[in-house]
Amino acid sequence: MEITYDSTVEGVRETLASTAGSESVNGILLLSTPDPALLSADFESVLGDLDVPIFGGIFPEILHDGRKQETGAVTVGLPSEPVVTTVRDLSDPETAFRGLLDPDLPARGYETAFVFADTYATTIEAFIEALFRTYSVELNFVGGGAGTLEAQQPCLFTNEGVIQDAAIVATLAEPMEIGVNHGWQEIAGPFRVTDAQGSTLDTLDGKPAFSVYRDAIAEASGETVTEENFFEVAKSYPFGIGRMAAEQIVRDPYSVSDGSMSCFGEMPEGEFVSILEGDPDSLVEAAQTAHDHALSGDSDPEALCVFDCVSRVLYLEDEFDRELDALRSETLPLFGALTIGEIANDGSGHLDYYNKTAVVGALSGT
Repeated sequence: MEITYDSTVEGVRETLASTAGSESVNGILLLSTPDPALLSADFESVLGDLDVPIFGGIFPEILHDGRKQETGAVTVGLPSEPVVTTVRDLSDPETAFRGLLDPDLPARGYETAFVFADTYATTIEAFIEALFRTYSVELNFVGGGAGTLEAQQPCLFTNEGVIQDAAIVATLAEPMEIGVNHGWQEIAGPFRVTDAQGSTLDTLDGKPAFSVYRDAIAEASGETVTEENFFEVAKSYPFGIGRMAAEQIVRDPYSVSDGSMSCFGEMPEGEFVSILEGDPDSLVEAAQTAHDHALSGDSDPEALCVFDCVSRVLYLEDEFDRELDALRSETLPLFGALTIGEIANDGSGHLDYYNKTAVVGALSGT
């Protein structure tokens, strides 16, 4: 497994060519920070000229050698050839996702799937449900939401170019053990979602969602949240969707308008949600738990692949270095990305789309 970090797009171009030409490489994973040069026709031609499959995405920040990078890209040369499926029109509710997926991949020896989706697409949950119905627990999944925090733009790498409103599923023969944990604790609720439109939460218990959220935070913590300071305060108080005998699925609210709240991820009507709170110690401990779980299997991993939520960085700020310390291994290289939502299972449970969660994969060689 060849892992290379480049600080410039020109360096990435050179690394892609040399990595693709290596006799030991049969596929490439590319994780990059935003750069206008990545969206140029010249760079797309580089992707199209590669003679091995490439997949990956653009993220707010990336991880290399256990450190986060605000610029540059990580190129990972993979020893086996991935089966890459590109799902376009991810926001179209009429897209037949299951018809685009090959259900025979596990029977052909594939064990791991990287999944990247345009975080601004509106049917990510339906797509993930189609993945789970097709493969159940026969594949282990890791990945997350690609894009920037500012606006939708092309953000997924394929041999066809850089695309948006899409998802990529890259299936590998290499096994991967996965750890998933978030460390957020319930402080208010549960409240019933009585009206919602996709990722927009309109009412809780029949009342405007923002008023319920605001009053609950004031009562539980004494903190005041307004429309003006919403983004700054809300990063500390996500929602949790209840699950039977499992950690809650975290949903990150990011804006408020006319009493409704927009979240990264669907807020299904009829579900019960709680308001969560964390502290640096609980989040770092959760990252350590995810790391330890990923390394608890019988396989012999060659690298750690981490997809950690960028909102954990916004919350932890300078203390995010503690989280990185918890995620590192003394003997294994670490690469990954700070995503806008995380996609994972642990090999035994339901595949989910998370927010504010640490996902660690211990990737083995063939």
